[in-house]
Amino acid sequence: MNAPQGVKRKLYHQLVLLVIAFFIMLSYVVQLQEANAYMGYAPISLGIGFIVCFAIGFLLITMMVPAKINKPSDFFCFFYGFFVLLPYSLLHSIRGEVAFESFAIYFVILFFPLLFVKIILLKLPVFRFPGLISQSSIILFLCVLIVVGVVMVLLNPTPSAGFELSTSYDRRLEGREIFVSGSFFSYFSTAIINGFAPLVAFWACWKKKSWLMIVPFLCWLAFYYLLGLKAPILFITVAALLGYAARVRKIEFFLACIYLLLVLAFVVFVFEYTVTNYSYVADYFLRRAFTVPSWVNASFFEFMTSESVKWSALTGIDGGKSISFVVGEEYLGFEGLNANTNAFMYALGSGGVVLYLLTIFLVSAVFFILDSAYVRKNNPIFIYIGFSYSVLIIEQAATTALLSSGIGLLIGLMVCARKNQDNSYV
Repeated sequence: MNAPQGVKRKLYHQLVLLVIAFFIMLSYVVQLQEANAYMGYAPISLGIGFIVCFAIGFLLITMMVPAKINKPSDFFCFFYGFFVLLPYSLLHSIRGEVAFESFAIYFVILFFPLLFVKIILLKLPVFRFPGLISQSSIILFLCVLIVVGVVMVLLNPTPSAGFELSTSYDRRLEGREIFVSGSFFSYFSTAIINGFAPLVAFWACWKKKSWLMIVPFLCWLAFYYLLGLKAPILFITVAALLGYAARVRKIEFFLACIYLLLVLAFVVFVFEYTVTNYSYVADYFLRRAFTVPSWVNASFFEFMTSESVKWSALTGIDGGKSISFVVGEEYLGFEGLNANTNAFMYALGSGGVVLYLLTIFLVSAVFFILDSAYVRKNNPIFIYIGFSYSVLIIEQAATTALLSSGIGLLIGLMVCARKNQDNSYV
């Protein structure tokens, strides 16, 4: 009985991914390619070569992308497979035709980190962690850090501080002069809005302490007032929804909700384009979520194989400039373009194969800790941390994701928390 059900579930999952892949390609062909031709978006030939490349990539991807969430590393497998590998298998020729041999090499480079993490986590034993402090003490500590951070930013207001939507970009630019990149103030603020506040929101909804949601909400309000930041409210909302899912023991079905939202987005895209011959959903959401990562990855591969640039497969590039700016500004020629990419491509571009392999080991170690702690401590907070880290490393360096967003500190604190005995709201 179980085998047929398992096969049926797997086939259904593959069908969902195939439908999503179809709409990604549809949005590219009917609107996004032409609208972004100035960025180098090239027409893609849907011939036999494309079909073979996509079929091979799709088969490997469906073997790795989970249908539901059972442990923290499942979020990494999903996000990396769904937002990095699937779009690239479709749009690998986004900057021009790519030979099959080149596609095979490039796809293996992108696919290997996921394969390694998947295999290594099957073999490693579950590690025991001490239970030194209570969860509530950790949450109280994080709330104190949030309050301190909010007070610090309020004492250093931007000239355009306010709640007007029209001046939000001005506030962000002014904030760069106050929160200097690389400074403690900058790291601390980023950790608060991207790491600490969402985790508090998760815990508040998981433990049914709705009143505690005021802390992350007021935190976002303060940073929006001063810096015009809008994205953190999305992080906080998603964290709260994950916390609610953990409370009702439905967190394993969270991916189904993501698929549903994506299908609805594609329906809106088709409706918009049919009625007006233009889609805001395609331009502002589908492009950013699916075509931009593929375009950046293709640009990185082009950069690393170009004879006109100095890049070593062993050591990467020389100099202190970030590889994302080297590719964006110097290679692609777009002033101020920060070509953010996933942690593994960033490592390969900046430090060559050595840093690429070290990054794979680092990410594997992080998810080994999260998976082990989740099993031993019966604590869904590790599921949320896995979610957060997975989202971050598909568009920035692995070490940056650990440090600048406070994920490293959150892991260190939570592995020292006492075991969650049950799911009661205490």
